[in-house]
Amino acid sequence: MATREELQNLARIVEVTKASFDEVEKQIIKVVEVINEHDITLSTLNELVKVAAKGSASAHLSIGSGVTLPYKHEGPQEGLAMIDLGSGIFGEKPWGQAIEIIQQRKDDIVLLRDELQTQAQALEVKIGEAAEQFNQMAIALKSAPNQNKLSLNPTNDQDKTPVLDEEEQPTQEKTRRGGKRRGGMFGNELTLDD
Repeated sequence: MATREELQNLARIVEVTKASFDEVEKQIIKVVEVINEHDITLSTLNELVKVAAKGSASAHLSIGSGVTLPYKHEGPQEGLAMIDLGSGIFGEKPWGQAIEIIQQRKDDIVLLRDELQTQAQALEVKIGEAAEQFNQMAIALKSAPNQNKLSLNPTNDQDKTPVLDEEEQPTQEKTRRGGKRRGGMFGNELTLDD
């Protein structure tokens, strides 16, 4: 039989696991954005290579704030691209090599995304198992109240309220207001927050 403290610890575990799950989900979203950026870069470079093979290539390059620059490449040879080689070091590489570098980066990032998705699935399973265990413990506590355990149902003595004279009623109201009322909009049901 579980105690209230064990139930609260399990609820904390569920909350911490949910927070970890949310963080992994945020990371997945960011990684997917980077993958999409790599896809756009790869398709642009591949198109430039294909068009340049015909003799010339032209494009409009966006530099931000709604400004684009015209770009024209003459000749059948590949053009050069400035590419981040790592640690903030840039180098000129032919379009074909730039495509290879970008594709390798994208493949690595896809592996990272897959690992994050595996983590998210494992956390989701852990949350489900912990929540199920919490529910079972709460039901067990509710069905078998004890002084050492958390009582979820009022006893028969608590249900009976004596009928008082008008003079005694204000005193009773003061007594009720003075004590800490437990419950809320869900009554005496346990939630993960308890």
